[in-house]
Amino acid sequence: MDRTLHAMSVFSHVARTGSFTAAAETLGISAASASTLIRQLEGHLGVTLLQRSTRCVRTTREGDEYQEHCERILGEIEEMAQHLNGAGRVARGRLSVDVDQEVADCILPLMPTFRSSYPEVGLRVDVGGEPDGLIANGVDCAVVVGNLADSSLRSRRVGEFRAITVASPAYLATVQFPAKPEDLQHLEVIHYSPRRFGPAREFRYSLDGAETRIRLSEKISVADARSAVRYAVEGFGIAQVCERMVTQDLAAGRLVRILDNYAPSPLPISVLYADRRQVPMSIRAFIEWIHGKLQLRPEADVRAATVVDTSLMGKPYWGPEGRHLPLRVPSRALERVSTFVANA
Repeated sequence: MDRTLHAMSVFSHVARTGSFTAAAETLGISAASASTLIRQLEGHLGVTLLQRSTRCVRTTREGDEYQEHCERILGEIEEMAQHLNGAGRVARGRLSVDVDQEVADCILPLMPTFRSSYPEVGLRVDVGGEPDGLIANGVDCAVVVGNLADSSLRSRRVGEFRAITVASPAYLATVQFPAKPEDLQHLEVIHYSPRRFGPAREFRYSLDGAETRIRLSEKISVADARSAVRYAVEGFGIAQVCERMVTQDLAAGRLVRILDNYAPSPLPISVLYADRRQVPMSIRAFIEWIHGKLQLRPEADVRAATVVDTSLMGKPYWGPEGRHLPLRVPSRALERVSTFVANA
């Protein structure tokens, strides 16, 4: 039985990494031993679990099914061992976390503080936000944005995702200022696609108390949230992004908020994890830690310094070069606009 469990562990690591060598290094055995154990396991089961080639190792359909079984069995054994030796009260062991890229910028810089608080936890962090295949890929929990579909996974809401619409002062100085969401139809808009090769996310706004999604022409679309912010800062157009991602850009005057009167309701930020009888302390500790961090709002003075004065919408503010600038921005941003206009 011990040899079978060992072979299951080896198979699970190979399936996760797609490499006999990487799995063997993690487990402290040779690649040849790992290959022999899995061949013996396949012979015992009477099925082929892995497709081997000179370039990669992939699981077969039966291998996918067996991997999920291995992860569940090995996880329950580990949980019980931790519970019996008292580890259930102390966060320790390996913790693999997948983070949605829309909130990765504000979560990843904080991860060292989690490690400081829980030094016995070995942390692996990936950026993706793909809850599908969570267990099969050996991920312990995932931080995701948005309303959750029905799932066999458990979830805990840990924060709010506030979408805001932003643009650079330089870009806004060259166009008719958008007073309403529909005005975006005539402007350059930077779209973001949360999934590779997936559709671009529509801009969301609250109109007459109801959420409305606006379909806009896709002249530029990126699958990286940080690139959308960078393009907005460089004056390529208007973007709708997570408020937390642009805190520093707003404070520095590189971006300003627009259409705040139509801001959509916040989306939930949740942690997904496997439905187990005994949730490991490392997962519970991470959930409580990230919940505490996401309760902290971005600097309050950023909002005060950069919100567009809606009373000026549609009314020209005459800047130093005689060009109208229908918004109120920090002095540094006005200097950037003045430079842009002078060079236009």
